[in-house]
Amino acid sequence: MITNQQLVINNLEEKLKQFTQAVNGECIKFDDFTLSNTKISTDTFNILLPKSPNIRSRVEFTQGINSLLLKEFKFSTWIDSQFLNKDWGKITKEYKLNEVEVNVMMKLENILNVSQRNSQQLMINLVKNNEELMKYKEVFISLFEGTPEKDALESYFNKFSQVQIGAEVQMFVGYINENMPVTTGLLIESKDSYGIYDVMTKEAFRGKGYGSEMFQFLLNQTKDKEKPVVLQASEDGINIYKRFGFIDVGEMVVFE
Repeated sequence: MITNQQLVINNLEEKLKQFTQAVNGECIKFDDFTLSNTKISTDTFNILLPKSPNIRSRVEFTQGINSLLLKEFKFSTWIDSQFLNKDWGKITKEYKLNEVEVNVMMKLENILNVSQRNSQQLMINLVKNNEELMKYKEVFISLFEGTPEKDALESYFNKFSQVQIGAEVQMFVGYINENMPVTTGLLIESKDSYGIYDVMTKEAFRGKGYGSEMFQFLLNQTKDKEKPVVLQASEDGINIYKRFGFIDVGEMVVFE
């Protein structure tokens, strides 16, 4: 039986696959890890994702990491805290990876009892064309203002092709005053779950309920109401998600 932590990891793996192929990058998958290489130096989208406590595909792992290092591409590692044993702990030291955050893995068993949107502050559009994609990028990149990662993300989204994205991915932008983008949301369906990501709000518009409205909207976009929903929460968002019935199922540690 698949564990709650595996649900989170499997859905994140689907995201890595989709967002790597969207820029014609390379996503290598083995039983013990997945590694996305977008061919751009971004630690937001170049991600090493361990899927097992032990490293079995060592040759492939070394080749994949070296392909990033030879190009001096930045990457991050997202690892279930239960996997931080001798193998993966040694890897983080060997590649001089520093812990930058810990996210809480959360799960909602199903969406049968989730109510419809109780706020209509936002006009929310599905990203279907390049114009809307640029609005998504505008909100997304605003969170990285003043950092080197901002330029990398500009390069990433400039190469992004929606044609390469599958129907499993739905990207949304929330507007106020009809044409001002203030928040984003991402819904990804994998075989066993839905995953919610990138519920982001521009800093100047936070505290007005836009993020919560987008989140509730995303929950209502799911077609299979009996399928679980997973996400990874920062400390700021945990209480919001708990109000919708999400429970803690583990921790994901991020290294860069």
